[in-house]
Amino acid sequence: MLREKDLSKITVTDIVKRADINRATFYAHYPDVRGVTEEIENEIIAKMLGMLKEFEFTDFFRNPAPLLLELSRSLEEDAEFYRILIKANGSEIFMEKLKKCFTDYMLNDSDIPEDMRHSKMVRLRVCYFAGGIVNLYKQWFRGDLDCSLNDIAMEVSKLLQLEARELF
Repeated sequence: MLREKDLSKITVTDIVKRADINRATFYAHYPDVRGVTEEIENEIIAKMLGMLKEFEFTDFFRNPAPLLLELSRSLEEDAEFYRILIKANGSEIFMEKLKKCFTDYMLNDSDIPEDMRHSKMVRLRVCYFAGGIVNLYKQWFRGDLDCSLNDIAMEVSKLLQLEARELF
């Protein structure tokens, strides 16, 4: 439906007609249209977190390329879906969730030493990189970058490695 109309214009009636369900069934599962969107966003984030947990994190900042290349591969598999989702009005909430996902991962599950995790400067840098990573992918899906997802992964990997040298 996002291909056909803006998210703010999609109604419960549109959804129940397309899904061939009645309104009571819809409301048994979702409070409103935003509830459907939130479920989709949460599924994507759960998939991403699952991917992050599959990787060995002890060397993330020394060699983030394997994880970032896997992320790029996964995004490319469903590129049209992500492109539509990111271009939709209201996607800012989803982008913020993704930034938080990356921030939490880098601060809690990466190889940043425990004593450094609580440093204001480390938190600032992690927030900067998480926002930058999400923004690069967003720009790519919007068609604003003339490169591949693998190019993004490799450049971000280089930047993270430089940052790691300075931090550690």
